[in-house]
Amino acid sequence: MIVAHVKELLADINVEETKQFTVKVKTNAEPYSDDERQFWRYQSRFTLEFCKALEEVLPTGLAFLSYNHLTNDLTVVRQ
Repeated sequence: MIVAHVKELLADINVEETKQFTVKVKTNAEPYSDDERQFWRYQSRFTLEFCKALEEVLPTGLAFLSYNHLTNDLTVVRQ
């Protein structure tokens, strides 16, 4: 349930032309909305489910390497 909702709230992930890169995770929820508050609550309290949602929305050809919930940095590698 949490994974599915986080996937709905995630904004598109920008990719660069490198083998490994780090991006900031963003939401597509309206600023100051309940969805935005819930997105960040998931990020801080349900880190495993949040990471699972990140992994499931990655574009084809990218693999999840790590996620730093303190700095909100997602590191991915090209497969």
